[in-house]
Amino acid sequence: MFTAFETRVLNVREYLAMGRERSELIPRVPGIYIWTLDFTDIGKTALEREPADVFSAVQTRISAPRGEPLEAGMVGRYRNVLIQDVPPELTRASAVRVEDMIKARNLHLEWAFLCATLFQRPLYVGKAVNLSVRLKTHMKTDSPLSGELERLGLTVNDCAVLMLPVTSPDNIAELVAAEEARARALRAAGAAEPTARNILSAGEYDGADEDDGGDNDMDSEDDDALFSDSELDAAASPELRQVDQLVRFAESLTIRAAHPLLNMKMD
Repeated sequence: MFTAFETRVLNVREYLAMGRERSELIPRVPGIYIWTLDFTDIGKTALEREPADVFSAVQTRISAPRGEPLEAGMVGRYRNVLIQDVPPELTRASAVRVEDMIKARNLHLEWAFLCATLFQRPLYVGKAVNLSVRLKTHMKTDSPLSGELERLGLTVNDCAVLMLPVTSPDNIAELVAAEEARARALRAAGAAEPTARNILSAGEYDGADEDDGGDNDMDSEDDDALFSDSELDAAASPELRQVDQLVRFAESLTIRAAHPLLNMKMD
């Protein structure tokens, strides 16, 4: 039914440690993406570690400091109420299960950590016309997302990204590339200053260096790459505009259903 779509999981720490070969790991197509707390790195090494060490690492990851309260308010005149995301620790029964599986060399233990990475309250849900460019921007140390993660006691290296790219029509990557070329042509021709209506990015994008660490972002305004997004104008191809509408609705619906920690707006 969903042959035009796929799901990919990106371990950010591993991605950033790679060289130029990482350029193909994030598709240059539209889609939504979900930042989560990553557990897969623990699962990959679990069978080579002591059970107590694995369980301690899991507990630490779950109970990582989450910074300032998410919400604060008054009840009446005398009571402060704080709302903060603090998951409970795993029980002793879980510790026994982990120990038993490690001793039994259960090769599927890694799957359990993948489940926790995928099925949790998201840190952030976003959309992009070009997933590759957008996610590289998020991974920069001075990005708004990096700052928000720091407030929670996390870095991008502690995270995984669930990507849901749109791969239909078959030439979607070419349509995105053509739109980037059109945006560059507008700038070269001395068009009006970049806005959300006439250009995909306020910054330069030459597409020449796939491993630039995210220095270019065609999807967002320079002053707020995390929380604002540009619109495709009427000159964009009808197929790309249809995909953009699909992606925007998917993001809005997912945010409302998943209640991510860091999203500041829903549309």
